[in-house]
Amino acid sequence: MKQNKILIPIFLMVVIPTLITTFLSFFRFSTTLDRKLSDVFFHLLPTHHFFSKDIVIIDIDEQSIAKYADHPELGQWPWKRHIYPTLIGYTKLLTPPKITIIDIMFTERSDYDDAIVSANESLGGISHAANFRNGGIVIPRKGMQSISEKFSVKLETSIPFPNYENVAFPIGQIGETAPMIHVVNVIADGDGILRRFSPFVRWNGLYFPTLAMQAFALGERYDTLTQESDFYLIKDDLRRHVPVGKDGLVRAYFYTEEELRNIPRYSAAGIIDSLEKLNTGEVEDPNSLLVPPQLFEDKIVLIGTSAASTHDDVVTPHGLFPGVIAQAVFASNLREGHLLKELPESYGIIFTILVLLIGVLVLFINQWHLLKNLYPIVAISLFVGSFYFLYRMDLVLSTYSFVLGFPISYLLGFAYLTYTEGREKRKFNHILRNLVDPEVVSVALENMESLKQGGEWEITAFFSDVAGFSSISEELSATDLAKLLNEYLSAMTKVLKTNAGTLDKYIGDAIVGIFSAPIQNKEHPKLACKTALEMVTELEHLRVEWNRRGDYTPLARAMVFRIGLNCGQAKVGFMGTDSLASYTMMGDTVNLAARLEAAAKDYGVSILVSESIQSSCKEEFHFRFLDWIRVKGKEAPVKIYSLESFQKDVSSQMLKAEKEYESGFSLYLKRNWEGAIEHFKNVSKILEKEDVSSHLLIKRCQMLFQNPPPVDWDGVYTRTSK
Repeated sequence: MKQNKILIPIFLMVVIPTLITTFLSFFRFSTTLDRKLSDVFFHLLPTHHFFSKDIVIIDIDEQSIAKYADHPELGQWPWKRHIYPTLIGYTKLLTPPKITIIDIMFTERSDYDDAIVSANESLGGISHAANFRNGGIVIPRKGMQSISEKFSVKLETSIPFPNYENVAFPIGQIGETAPMIHVVNVIADGDGILRRFSPFVRWNGLYFPTLAMQAFALGERYDTLTQESDFYLIKDDLRRHVPVGKDGLVRAYFYTEEELRNIPRYSAAGIIDSLEKLNTGEVEDPNSLLVPPQLFEDKIVLIGTSAASTHDDVVTPHGLFPGVIAQAVFASNLREGHLLKELPESYGIIFTILVLLIGVLVLFINQWHLLKNLYPIVAISLFVGSFYFLYRMDLVLSTYSFVLGFPISYLLGFAYLTYTEGREKRKFNHILRNLVDPEVVSVALENMESLKQGGEWEITAFFSDVAGFSSISEELSATDLAKLLNEYLSAMTKVLKTNAGTLDKYIGDAIVGIFSAPIQNKEHPKLACKTALEMVTELEHLRVEWNRRGDYTPLARAMVFRIGLNCGQAKVGFMGTDSLASYTMMGDTVNLAARLEAAAKDYGVSILVSESIQSSCKEEFHFRFLDWIRVKGKEAPVKIYSLESFQKDVSSQMLKAEKEYESGFSLYLKRNWEGAIEHFKNVSKILEKEDVSSHLLIKRCQMLFQNPPPVDWDGVYTRTSK
């Protein structure tokens, strides 16, 4: 293609979509759209990470609050604080958990704070929740400075972790005696969906760990390292890369909705009930309790709420979930290394540009028409495959540029291609106006040069001819003859085209058709057989209608035809001059089909086919063996069959008659003329009508009986006429 012809497609399919997607990125629409689209892909693609087996949740759920609503020691929500040491202590009855992380804030005073203080000092391994916020009045509280210095983390980094103006630490002695403190703040994206978290947050120039970070550290020593834009957590021999974004947040891997709902959660009511049964001696074996204490051995235990009255719900990519579930996901991510890195939007834009450039080559350079039709599937598959490949590596490719840019590119490119090809087709319209079959016209316009060149492949040749048409035409006026032919040819041609056949030509009342050309179709023998049977049925309908109307003459109303079918290699092509051309076929395969149509008269059958047709279609269609013949001009014998019906329509009478016929033919080949004749006579008796094929073989046997064949006779009948 000339250079000036490729510039327009590049402008339409590459430049315009790229400008549109780049324009969106300037207004930050792309970020929200990107994350929404990636959520969709995450739902559709197979998961490759699974929730950590180290994390369990003690859940103050609806059942717990409802069961103890009237309990004098607990009451309605919020529960009295002395229950929390009970829950924590139960998890430490056997081997204690790695750490207990509380996702409930104790930032206001109560009458039961001493119980929590005592638990801090005696049980240990507890991390309390702090709440950071922006806005409002900063109220200095006693001990806040000492608490902040005690639990802050020293970081030397330029990463802009989320910064807050105000803080609420656990109140009084709870905060001062807390073994550990974590921040429970979460930050939703612009569309209100929680997808990301931060390992640290800032306040007053100090850094504090979040709940997820505390689950990773377990209260033990760890180091941090910042190398350029990469952030690492280092604990013992573990070096965890945390792909923090420009705003200090990291994209979480949210697993599947099923996994989130199956995170091990144990009802607080179940723990209280189990402890009561253990204390009263009702149950001696801890393993038989509703919530056995060994469930918490060496685990990371989160204590949170899922009851609606606690108002601690967040919107996740999988819908509405309790906040403690989201915190558990973040903790699992950081602990197991299930962290996603969002690649820069420019990566997605560059990828999209490459795909769009390939699209230009496919639509405007490539000459393989199938590939043009498959182009959208190929492009989408390439995108999904690349996205999934990167996703398996925990990398998130920007999607909005492709999801928006590709449809725009395809529509513009396809519209321009349709316009340019339409212009070319109009140039060649005068060449094709003499073609009869619209399908040939359509394909020719798609690839004119290929049709002119022609080709050689396997086809099925179809020939049909009306029996005794000369006698019919002599009885009719020119007007009635034309009307009869129009009705007959129109009906038969419609059946031919409905079954993907191509009309080659009409020769008077004869119809010549091709199956599997110009559009190749591996089912061509079956389609030809189906066409032949449907034509027989259609002619019956025509005869009924002609008799009802009283049209034409009795001979015309009793019209029958013969069909010959053969499949094999043949030369096919679009042949002729620029102003007069037709799509036709040539070769021995075609000649044999024509000979079979003529031979059908001798055997008194409507549809005569070769062995190649029978062997290809015998599973769906029923054939009757007739003879071995040698057609004029060919030495090789041909085994011929009559196409009788679909297999589902075969009757026992037909099968019995055919078996008798084959027995007669076997004796015929053995030169047992008298025995063969008896079998052939029985065929007509079984069918309760004269069987022309059997009668033909009877006459042949009688002739051979009178004039025995030579010793080397092979039983093949040689036809001397076409």
